[in-house]
Parts: sequence; C-alpha cells; structure tokens
Amino acid sequence: MKKLGEEKRYKHKLNMLEPGTKMLKCIGIMSLIGILLYAFHFRIIAFCVWAVSGIIFAILLILLVIEAHQDNVMNEIAMKENKKNGEN
Repeated sequence: MKKLGEEKRYKHKLNMLEPGTKMLKCIGIMSLIGILLYAFHFRIIAFCVWAVSGIIFAILLILLVIEAHQDNVMNEIAMKENKKNGEN
C-alpha cells in the first residue's frame, strides 16, 4: 500500500465556519420548535425534533474535532518547513 505524505493527505482543508453557523442556527430553530411542540402537548414529536437536533449537534462536534486535528497537523508541517528554510 502506498503511503501518502502529509502534504498529500491534507490537500483539502475542512473549513467549518460557514457550515457550522448554519448548523447552529438549525439546532436553535429546531430546539425552539421542540419547545413549542412540547408546550402544546405534542410531546413525542417534540422529543423526535430534539433528537434530530442532538444528532446534528453531535455531527458538528465531530467535524470540529476533525478540523482541529487538521489545523494541528498543518501547523506542524509549516513549522518543519520553516526549520528547513532556516526561519524561526
């Protein structure tokens, strides 16, 4: 199996700023909808909406962990290149 270099492995950077804000808005709206449904005694539907909201939140957290890992690896690559070039 061919081993990929770090530069090839992280060719495409995950950027979660815009998708993350959209996901947070969706989570907030769904939470409010769940509260309204619960207040009007549609409890089972409210729990389903909250569950979907929680799943979206869990996905967002996983994607943020992946992005943080990519940032750390790319920072290490840049530091190694700076040492090779004699920069601080």
